[in-house]
Amino acid sequence: MDRTEYEVLRNLLNAKMSLWETINIQDGDIKHIVEILKRLTSEGFIRVENDKIVLTDEGKEYLKENKISEFADSKCKSCDSAGYVLSERFKPAYEEFKKIFLNRPLETAEFDQGVVPPENSIRRAEFVYERGDLERKKILFLGDDDLTSIAMALTKLPDEIHVIEIDERIVNYINKVSKEINLPIEAHLYNAVNPLSEEFKGKFDTFLTDPVETVKGMRIFISRCLLSLKGESSAGYFGLSHYESSLKKWLDVEKDLMAMNLVITDVLRDFNRYLLVGERILTEGFRVVKESPVKPEPPDYPWYRSTFFRVEVVGKPKPLITGTVEWNREIYFDEDTYVALP
Repeated sequence: MDRTEYEVLRNLLNAKMSLWETINIQDGDIKHIVEILKRLTSEGFIRVENDKIVLTDEGKEYLKENKISEFADSKCKSCDSAGYVLSERFKPAYEEFKKIFLNRPLETAEFDQGVVPPENSIRRAEFVYERGDLERKKILFLGDDDLTSIAMALTKLPDEIHVIEIDERIVNYINKVSKEINLPIEAHLYNAVNPLSEEFKGKFDTFLTDPVETVKGMRIFISRCLLSLKGESSAGYFGLSHYESSLKKWLDVEKDLMAMNLVITDVLRDFNRYLLVGERILTEGFRVVKESPVKPEPPDYPWYRSTFFRVEVVGKPKPLITGTVEWNREIYFDEDTYVALP
């Protein structure tokens, strides 16, 4: 029995599930889960009732024959399985950040943007702080549509934050907020296909980025960020999902990290939860909707998740890309892409 098939069927013993819930409870990529749902439907093990996936009598018998029991969830409920709760030290920053977040420029599919809710940004700050990469540090963000740079600056812990961002609306908003409430942040317009400016090279202790989920895109983003670091023991943080990245892609990314002299120190599974909700998910033309055998309702919770990685430089940083890169669709789009537009 395929791992994804096993994960789906054992959860369906508990209750019917939406497409979004089904994606959440398995470890494969969306491309694979869509294939599994189609096959299980054709085999008569599942059926669709309205927008829910239901286990059939044949499916229940199949699980009984294979001695598969219903799934028992033992993850922490109080922290939403993130491992971090809002501490008193970070509460003032959170309360202020919520107000700033409400007035942000809305995300756009043009730049493959997806934002996390304010509490997620604060959890990022708490994790980066715990690992010693926030207080009295100089931090670079490559892309920041969810404004985590502002959340971190509001803690009053970093010395200096620079954001390099392709979306001029985000650049202007961050600079506006920074000026209004005197935060140590400066945002700059930047396209990652271009070489990193000399003013950012070798100047930072920590980087954060949420790259596009292709091997080429990851290589570009992390190379640019790596070039900004001071050197050995400097650290970086980035997100990588298993929803739009197969294990083969994970392997390729890990090989790139090793080639760049970056070692993975921490992996927080499904730590980042994105606000890909509402009707727009159904109308944007995403493959997850077009190719699914289930006609879904609009998701009403942050179903899309990515794993949060911490990496650290060992030896001399060796970015794989330093020059100009020709823009093409392969930067944003590959066969695993199901929640972005080509």
